Amino acid sequence: MAGSSTSNFNVHFQQLVYLRELGRGGSLREVAERLHISQPALSQSLAELERRLGLAIFHRHGRKRSFSAEGEELLEFARRSLEEADELLLRLQSGVAGESGRLRVGMIDAASLYILPTAIREHRRKHAAVRLELRVAASGELLDLLRAHEIDLAFVTGPFEERGLTTEELVEEKLFLYGPRDARLNPTSEWVLYPQGSHTRHAIDAALAEREILPHVVLESANPSVLRQMVHLGLGWSILPRRIAEGQLPKLRRRGSRAVTTRSLMAVYREAQSNDRRLCGFLDLARRLAR
Repeated sequence: MAGSSTSNFNVHFQQLVYLRELGRGGSLREVAERLHISQPALSQSLAELERRLGLAIFHRHGRKRSFSAEGEELLEFARRSLEEADELLLRLQSGVAGESGRLRVGMIDAASLYILPTAIREHRRKHAAVRLELRVAASGELLDLLRAHEIDLAFVTGPFEERGLTTEELVEEKLFLYGPRDARLNPTSEWVLYPQGSHTRHAIDAALAEREILPHVVLESANPSVLRQMVHLGLGWSILPRRIAEGQLPKLRRRGSRAVTTRSLMAVYREAQSNDRRLCGFLDLARRLAR
């Protein structure tokens, strides 16, 4: 941070923990309760940190506060430092075999629903001493969690590249056209699709544009099972993976034998964790058992 020297950078790890928890949201009282300390003790520690650093970490608005620009920089430092400390401790505790500790995995709905459930089950059976924590969310949210060191491994839709992150294509998935029973596709047809801005939606929109179709979207969801149900109920047309649309009864009627487009399921993790045996163990299973 500008104007600070390392000789004056006297910050306790506990204060970094407080900052990280504040960054997760909530009032001072709520944060203090999550940390199991009193609110005055939390306020005093933060005030002491500001005095030591000689800068304002927060903008104060009555009883409310928000991070200043310097505070945001310090918050990112706290997240990164604590995560690296956690990873170091887990590596030391795990031993050479990587058979203990914690692994935090994020995945999109499709990965949890039908692409990776076997890998999850096998990992829990073969690596019972590793505490596997799963988070299901949209690709953008998972990548934000990965950058913030909140998860260790993410399975997202791609293609995707970013400096500092390692990416690997796991599965290329074909997407087909499905419509309500006995319905005919026409310019006024209504659609239920993945959210605007997602990789999957971008691929679908591009493929439909090639067919000169501008979809009138009446519902968006990142969960393909929700989209499948909406098609089944007659709400609209969609572009879906076969395993969702035809993998359960009643099957949706596929319109055409050729895929409309494809999407990639990517495994993404921080380059610094490329030798983490827990991560590598799950990724090896995902490569082998992805369906």
